[in-house]
Amino acid sequence: MQTRSSLNGGFAWPLALAATALLGTLASACMMPFVAIAVATAATMNRRQAIVTIFGIWAINQMLGFGLMGFPLTRYALSWGLALGVGSIVAMLVASRILATGPALGVRLPIAFLAAFAAYEGGLFVFASVAGGTGTFTAPIVLAILSNDAIWFTGLVVLHLVLTRTAPKLFGASFAPLPA
Repeated sequence: MQTRSSLNGGFAWPLALAATALLGTLASACMMPFVAIAVATAATMNRRQAIVTIFGIWAINQMLGFGLMGFPLTRYALSWGLALGVGSIVAMLVASRILATGPALGVRLPIAFLAAFAAYEGGLFVFASVAGGTGTFTAPIVLAILSNDAIWFTGLVVLHLVLTRTAPKLFGASFAPLPA
């Protein structure tokens, strides 16, 4: 999913991701697909642009959550918001590492997604062990989050393919083999 425009600093794809995430936040509140976004940025952007994009999307999500949706402005809630942001960056770094080497992209993408999800949820569980909230890490809840992120990730891959094929000058070539 790496494209010439994204690796050369283009803003169309990061803005498309941000718009999609904004709509996702409004539609699903606390089921934000941070892992899907992290892997999508890892596969389509250099690290700096991916970090900036993830931070921007995370910030939008937090502003909407605390502003529009009325999340409580408590130390606990704010610390969880920060943990989600850090976890998203860690997930992107894990995915980026996997996507940089190995078999064909079609094989690396699902592996990167699963490894990023494990790193994200594992990090959040460690955080919850200190801050509180491990009760939300039941199998049904984690599987629901995994399903949500997998659906979103599939949608983001399809969106990227559609955008790069319909507007290559704006979004770059689809799946161009460029270095990270």
